[in-house]
Amino acid sequence: MIILKPIINDPGFFLISILAILGALGVIFERNIIRAGFSLVICFSAVAGTYFALRAPFVGASQVLIYAVGITLIIVFALMLTNVKNEMPKLKGEASKNVLSGIIAGSIFFTFAHTLTGNKWSEVDGLSCPRNTEVIGLKLLGSYALPFELISVLLLVALIGAVVIAKKDRREKDV
Repeated sequence: MIILKPIINDPGFFLISILAILGALGVIFERNIIRAGFSLVICFSAVAGTYFALRAPFVGASQVLIYAVGITLIIVFALMLTNVKNEMPKLKGEASKNVLSGIIAGSIFFTFAHTLTGNKWSEVDGLSCPRNTEVIGLKLLGSYALPFELISVLLLVALIGAVVIAKKDRREKDV
């Protein structure tokens, strides 16, 4: 695994990471669903900041546009339109399932911890990395232009199909 050298000692990177963790904890523990949605925006934005700090501007911009704005907005609108109560339901389950879930979560945590601490990570100078956005743009408009256009046409057809199906259902309900 490769780690960018300047990032390791940068206190801003750790502040962004702490902000992402706090946003994720806000999503988990917040009782009000709308506030949990805003915590999700904070978490996704901090993850995008991490990508920008790692010199991956295309991935960071994609994170902001797709997740921090798009997905979170859809989730918040869905929650507002479904008339959900402010309190989260109390989960009632068997104790054996809770213990099993805890064991699985703990084993995943310790596997990640062992992977992070047990490997030797190589460091590279961040300035020698190619320009990420430029390379992606040249590939999309060069050798991958045809598949990129075919996917865009497929998405357009799916969108038109969804609108037709939604209008057909609405007409059947009106009759």
